[in-house]
Amino acid sequence: MAFNVVDGWTVPGFTHERELGDGAAGRVVLAVDDMTSTKVAIKYLVGGLRADEAFMARFRASARTLSQLEDPNVADLYDFVEAPEGAAVVMQYVDGVGLRRVLAAQGPTGPLAALSLLGGTLLGLAAAHALEVVHGAVRPSAVLVDGDGNARLTDFATAAPGTEAQLAPAYAAPELWDGASATVATDLYAATAIFFECLTGHPPYAGRNMARLHREAPIPAEEVPGPLRELIEHGLAKDPETRPKTAADYLGALEEAAVAAYGPSWEAQGRGRLTELAAQAAMQPEPAKPKVPRTTGRNQVIATGQTAARGSSNRRIAAAIAAVVIAGAVAGGFVLVKSGKGDATPPTPSPAQSSTPQPSAPPGGVAPAPLAARITEATDQAPGARFSFHRTGCCGAPSIAQGTFGLVKGTEPSYSMTLSGSAKTRKRAQAVIVGDRVFLRAGKKWRPSPVGGRGYPGLAEQVRRGSSVSAVTTLLNAASTLSESGGVYRGEAPVAKLAQAPGSGALYAEMARATGVEQISFALKLDGSSRPVKLWLRAGPAKGRNQIITTSYSAWGRKAIKAPR
Repeated sequence: MAFNVVDGWTVPGFTHERELGDGAAGRVVLAVDDMTSTKVAIKYLVGGLRADEAFMARFRASARTLSQLEDPNVADLYDFVEAPEGAAVVMQYVDGVGLRRVLAAQGPTGPLAALSLLGGTLLGLAAAHALEVVHGAVRPSAVLVDGDGNARLTDFATAAPGTEAQLAPAYAAPELWDGASATVATDLYAATAIFFECLTGHPPYAGRNMARLHREAPIPAEEVPGPLRELIEHGLAKDPETRPKTAADYLGALEEAAVAAYGPSWEAQGRGRLTELAAQAAMQPEPAKPKVPRTTGRNQVIATGQTAARGSSNRRIAAAIAAVVIAGAVAGGFVLVKSGKGDATPPTPSPAQSSTPQPSAPPGGVAPAPLAARITEATDQAPGARFSFHRTGCCGAPSIAQGTFGLVKGTEPSYSMTLSGSAKTRKRAQAVIVGDRVFLRAGKKWRPSPVGGRGYPGLAEQVRRGSSVSAVTTLLNAASTLSESGGVYRGEAPVAKLAQAPGSGALYAEMARATGVEQISFALKLDGSSRPVKLWLRAGPAKGRNQIITTSYSAWGRKAIKAPR
């Protein structure tokens, strides 16, 4: 299907299927990668934004930072493509229901679902704030709920400075109305306003003079259940200095209040309720989108308008790592599209100028052994990195982890990470691996366990096997085909050879047994010093019975990981 989306230009290499939304920044469409058949969402920026050089420079810089933001409660950003004819953001497409739609169709969510929603929002904000990224305009249309009841944030840094209050007036902190810049405190205020709306069915303030109401009106805490009033009063404090200092601090207060009021199973119950509400909302007609006035130049506001309709025959699903329509690019890095059930493949390269070199598979061979040796030598000089690990697909529990690892010659790498899986490992846990011991955080203490086995110790070892430098070199040394284009290496390796490698070989063999394949496909992006930036691998076809692991690497340097006491 042909689309004249904005000024007749479309991103090459994709077939457009239907429109997902229309906002002040431009239209968002559902598209399919012509080479991999992967679904993506593409936002085409309107001409007014493209003509604003200052805005575009800020947006490019934001995209580079956001590409490093990988968190289960934050939507991934993959590629920002620019050409003389237009500009577009290629985004991950994952089925989810917008919170705005849930509230419009179902009304108040109840306290448990509201707490779960706020918890997920705060987790996403905490991850972004750790990279010094402020959202700027948190609002229900920027939150999606996936098929597992996870809250996912999108639209980070898409409000032009000075327009945040006008973009989301019901959720804008008092200082935004006075011309102040968006901050951590304004994000927490907006998250609390959404929490209030989930509890009551309406935002805390409504009227003609929103600025005065936010500045002067009493905080309507009496409208929410008693055990939750202190959270509302704290988060909606007029003075930003008296709000929670960080999203993590606020999350701690939320957990204490939730456990005290509703017991230790509040999170599971709340997530279950959110799942029900999202499924019910998806069966209802999508509410009319609020009209956002279009402006030009520097006053242009990016509003995604990307709540996607979902019919009963197209149930919205989500992977453990994703739950929203969003996408983007690792600027200058390796682009991977990840979708709800592990349908993850590198997108087709675009002939347009892209901030991210994308994988391709031209004919021609690369010698694997010298490349593996180069990587080993480079990482010996910078023995450690930050990492983010995602495993999705069939026939095995999904897993997510992020943290740092340190390399020591002659021993297994040491890791400090936050990780989660499914079932009994669904809740996030802190873990440290040193040698053959895993240390799990239990309150203020650390509990040691042998590496491997069931539960978190086994999950932690799975992450180590799949994300270590030896996992990269094992794939290369076993490769039967290997090609390179634009600094991206793509190849295949036979499972029979992979399984013989110590450490990571066992993981590859496990993936192959589960999916019934004899070859594992992979793609690798290196930085200018031959250190890994992104590793993607898949056991199985692009669609159907497969397993996919994606690992990102950044901040290479010496990392000292010690066993906790």
